[in-house]
Amino acid sequence: MGDIKQKNNRVLLHLSLIDGAGPSTVLKLLKHLYLKKYPELLHAGWMELIERQNELDLELLYNYSAADFIRYSGLSDRLALVLAQGLNDKDILNKELELASKHDIKILSFLEADYPEILKQIHNPPTVLYYQGSLFQPMAKRIGIVGSRMASTYAHDVLANLIPGLVAQGWHIVSGGAQGADTIAHEATLTVGGRTIAVLGSGLLQPYPNSNKNLFKRIVETGGTMVSPFPLMMFPDKPNFPARNRIISGLSLGCVVIQAAEKSGALITAHCALEQGRQVFAVPGPIDDDLSAGCHNLIKEGAKLVNNVNDILEEFGEKSLTERIQPACKFDEPIETDPLLACLAKPATLDELLAQTGFDIADVQNRLFSLQLDGKVRQNFAGTWERVKGL
Repeated sequence: MGDIKQKNNRVLLHLSLIDGAGPSTVLKLLKHLYLKKYPELLHAGWMELIERQNELDLELLYNYSAADFIRYSGLSDRLALVLAQGLNDKDILNKELELASKHDIKILSFLEADYPEILKQIHNPPTVLYYQGSLFQPMAKRIGIVGSRMASTYAHDVLANLIPGLVAQGWHIVSGGAQGADTIAHEATLTVGGRTIAVLGSGLLQPYPNSNKNLFKRIVETGGTMVSPFPLMMFPDKPNFPARNRIISGLSLGCVVIQAAEKSGALITAHCALEQGRQVFAVPGPIDDDLSAGCHNLIKEGAKLVNNVNDILEEFGEKSLTERIQPACKFDEPIETDPLLACLAKPATLDELLAQTGFDIADVQNRLFSLQLDGKVRQNFAGTWERVKGL
């Protein structure tokens, strides 16, 4: 029994490494194999199929030609050829397994019992999850917290008030590891001894942003988890982040949005949460702040307004906290919420700032100009940017 499970998980990992073989394609292949052996499962749901996983040998797919994939699975000519060629390349699988072993990274396929049950229930769950740190706790209460990369001290103050109460009630905090609100959420959780999960938009061996490497290390060391659905060496790329956002919401019972502009990745996460049947919460802000617009629109659309932690707890039938936790959250060191300032712990070139923040060149130049006017950064004799001493 254990042997067939191990073999099946290796096949699923191999499929996930083939460019173009996304979760929907993998699910289509699995459904074909199930129906080939068990025609009575024609109308079975995905969860029912998972329960029958040990009755299948997915290594049968290694015998398929491109023509077989077209004939049996209804795949396009192009995708069938990509799959046949990809499965014929065992090197990509072996190299991935070697890297995972070398760096103590674990891999879960969606057929495994330890794969989070709540994530299995979303549409097209990721075929595999790579993780470092603690294994997902089956009965854990997880809540996603997302917001702008340009989050201000307002987000810091709000999360410093919300997160201690959530942690005190046993909630794990899920976010995306990005600069701004994500970083604040992770840091605030660690400060009060909570458990946090960071879902990356890159491979675990290409953690993004670089400026958060120490944070990611602390998450693992304190019992949290680093997670990614992407191959270990995959660099961050724009199409990765919507997929990352689906997992943040998919892992969580609800999602809290703080400081989000009208068009932002945080709103993508919120809409994913709605599609997945999760509760969406939004923190209001000043009406003249562009970073309030997205949250206010969510509230208009039916998201629950968050005024304090009880607004979240009560939605899940939990007892309200009668006392405000004091201090709300005191940090040993101030958390830098400006992405550029966070990247300037040491002098950096413009190209390095572009790589670390993911912003386009106009955004970086405008922000540097503004920070320079504020006396917070300067360009040194070598032409690199640095923080003004004392800031």
